Amino acid sequence: MSVSYFRKQIELNMATQTHDTLVEQRGQLLQALAGIGDLRQGSLRAQYRRCGKPNCHCAREDAQGHGPYWLLTWLDRKTGKSRGRTIPPGAVEQTQAQLAEHQRLRALVRELVEVSDRICDARLDANKPAAPEKRGDFTRRSRNRSRPRSST
Repeated sequence: MSVSYFRKQIELNMATQTHDTLVEQRGQLLQALAGIGDLRQGSLRAQYRRCGKPNCHCAREDAQGHGPYWLLTWLDRKTGKSRGRTIPPGAVEQTQAQLAEHQRLRALVRELVEVSDRICDARLDANKPAAPEKRGDFTRRSRNRSRPRSST
């Protein structure tokens, strides 16, 4: 089951969902989370470089350069610094799949939180006591406070 399947289901039944339906959706999302495979965060991009040799084909103005060299970059949350790693050409497809799996995880978690919020709201609404009857207009009046003593 894809992430978009769950999102469409949530949007279609947003106003009329029962508690049981929401709990069932949460179960489906948890099952989908259990099926998450290898993942990694970051972004992958192709880089082309010039070697600096004047007679090389990359020295021409219209040349693309040597490459592609695949660079995976991500933010290290512990240090707050950007990190990078060169990915071998044979592992590019696998790395792209891992990055897509990370995006899928984030989308599933986002939807799980939305469904869980609605479950919590439904439980609060079900346990809400009836509003008490108003018994007239009683307003609380402030008490008179004693004046500060004068120093004599």
